[in-house]
Amino acid sequence: MKKNVLLKFFVGVMIMFPFIGQAAEVTTQSVCDAGKNMDSLSSIINWASCLLMSTIVPFLFALATAAFIWGVISYYLNPDNEEKRKKGKSFLIGGLVALFVMTSMWGIIRIFSTTFETGTVIPSFDNIKSSN
Repeated sequence: MKKNVLLKFFVGVMIMFPFIGQAAEVTTQSVCDAGKNMDSLSSIINWASCLLMSTIVPFLFALATAAFIWGVISYYLNPDNEEKRKKGKSFLIGGLVALFVMTSMWGIIRIFSTTFETGTVIPSFDNIKSSN
């Protein structure tokens, strides 16, 4: 009974993930558009930061969330097997630590960007003039 309820809960959570992800506000569009023309160093840096913020960071968040969920599932579905519980506990703690570190870095960057009034979280190099 306990396994069925837990399994239904996690299936429900996984079904809700796309709706939660669509609630996020995407702010990288102007930087992504600036990287289309790769003729200067600033365009290449803007493209790389767009790639980082739009693909790699969400993938790492998804990976940490999956590790956390896998740890919870393997911890609770194996009450008799101490080895599998220990492995599940390590996944649970590792996923939780990874989510905490990534979220706190995001918050620290947001605090610095609002404190120094940069207006954007992603650095933009469009205002750099060449020495010609």
